[in-house]
Amino acid sequence: MCSFPIRWKLKSCEPARREGPKWDPARLTESTTFVLGSRANKALGMGGTRGRLYIKHPHLFKYAADPQDKHWLAEQQHMRATGGKMAYLLIEEDIQDLAASDDYRGSLDLKLEELKPFIPPAWMTEKMQKYMETLRHEGDSQPPEGTHET
Repeated sequence: MCSFPIRWKLKSCEPARREGPKWDPARLTESTTFVLGSRANKALGMGGTRGRLYIKHPHLFKYAADPQDKHWLAEQQHMRATGGKMAYLLIEEDIQDLAASDDYRGSLDLKLEELKPFIPPAWMTEKMQKYMETLRHEGDSQPPEGTHET
């Protein structure tokens, strides 16, 4: 029996699927609305469990804001200037889709008013498109199944 807490790792043998229309960078336009991951966590009823949303739904596109992004988010009062180390941005539509799914639809913990969606500036959306494109093709350099040497 373990006497120390078990830590879950985000990386697993089976990578999250990063294909299909939800992973098309063209989906991110200058009118796409985003939400902070911390707010999405609260909205879906996972308030106090940081990171739970990302573990439970690894297929979601999430973008880690860099210092320039965080500065803009703080200026626009989407987050405190002294906010935590990480600030993830998620596509509002993805969170709304989750909220409407069987997993969350009837939940009394659902608080969609917590989302507070916003539209980032074009330069930030462009960074997110490039990041999405990189993630989509991350696994392309891997050899096909069964062709590796033993």
